[in-house]
Amino acid sequence: MIKEKSIFAFLEEVKPLNILLIDDDMASQFIIAKNLHHLGDKLDICSSSEDALERVGSYNYDLILVDLNLPAVNGFELSKSIKLLSESNSTPLKIIGLTGLDHPLLPTLISNSDVDDYIIRSFDYSDLKSKIVNHCYLHQN
Repeated sequence: MIKEKSIFAFLEEVKPLNILLIDDDMASQFIIAKNLHHLGDKLDICSSSEDALERVGSYNYDLILVDLNLPAVNGFELSKSIKLLSESNSTPLKIIGLTGLDHPLLPTLISNSDVDDYIIRSFDYSDLKSKIVNHCYLHQN
């Protein structure tokens, strides 16, 4: 008898992703890290745009999760800088924005920016997991 595998069990056998989370809220960092721990990916966390740009410049990430409401520079501006900095990568870098507000203009802002997708923050990050699978695993593997 063949036992079915969950998508997450399958993903553990696939090349792990290198993910950078840029968020100034420690509670959000903890919740996201806790929700993504079983994917088997490597998650780096930083709180500032300066630290994020330094890490992107020195390390190859597959995915960036960025708070769109950072205090010093907004996530849209930071995403543009990150995309410019990572243009030399062989695979295009994916960026998923994190926001706490669902606004009717948000999809338009996202489509006209360097952010590839977005999620609304919650305690249930199944939407984030689905977007990671869609943008990174299904398109790159």
